[in-house]
Amino acid sequence: AGKAEASHAPATRRKRVAGSRRTAGSAGGRCPSSAVAGGGKRKRKAAPAENRRGAAGPEPRKRACKEAGPEEVSESITENAVTLADHVVAVAISFIVPRAPRTVRELMRRWEKPILKATIPGAGGRRPTKAMLESAKEAVLRFFTLEEARGKQSAVVKAFYLASGEPALHFDWAGARRRVRMASFDMRQEVDSWNECLAMTSGETNAVCEIFVCGTKKVTLSALTSLICHEALHNLARRTRQGNPFLSEDTEHVGMALLGDPQLVHMVD
Repeated sequence: AGKAEASHAPATRRKRVAGSRRTAGSAGGRCPSSAVAGGGKRKRKAAPAENRRGAAGPEPRKRACKEAGPEEVSESITENAVTLADHVVAVAISFIVPRAPRTVRELMRRWEKPILKATIPGAGGRRPTKAMLESAKEAVLRFFTLEEARGKQSAVVKAFYLASGEPALHFDWAGARRRVRMASFDMRQEVDSWNECLAMTSGETNAVCEIFVCGTKKVTLSALTSLICHEALHNLARRTRQGNPFLSEDTEHVGMALLGDPQLVHMVD
């Protein structure tokens, strides 16, 4: 499986505002769910669980903004998602990367990026406008330019190296900026119903995916900026060794969590 084959992998990723219901520990011994479940309610995992170092790459993904699961969600769950505390996220990540929770928390403090660390969807938001979209794009483009200039000292680079465990990665900053510039609103639910997320990356392949944002639900400018930044970070870091160059979605989300990306869960009775 070379790069040519890998480029044909279906690409659908989304802002993890909320997801399908899962029981604590359902993904096995490395699942951090048990660290965040309690109170008689089921929570989504604080961080991805089924990450496997050295895996060939992301599995095929559905175009719809849903995670696989037997239960269907009949109502929108994007408005009442709960943000997990950083110390909880640190414990969850410690199940995945070879670092103790205290070390993970210290790295999160050191690498935290305000552009990602936003309340989603944010209080006092409004239906996003074209002006908001352009402002968000400019902010993300500036952020990427600064991080690229830092090279190996970039917190983004360090976070993805730790999350992936790869000895060498290529960072496609130009491709990430292209996706930011092309990001657009879905005003008529042509891309998704937007019951389970507020933004997503979708396309026929990872190489040609685009960013779509729900254009009908209220968000603040900082939330919109975070959403676009999150989506553009997908497919940024790529393996250089033989095989599928793309990291799994779970691995990418671990990297983003290390940078302060909000880890949101949906509470279920």
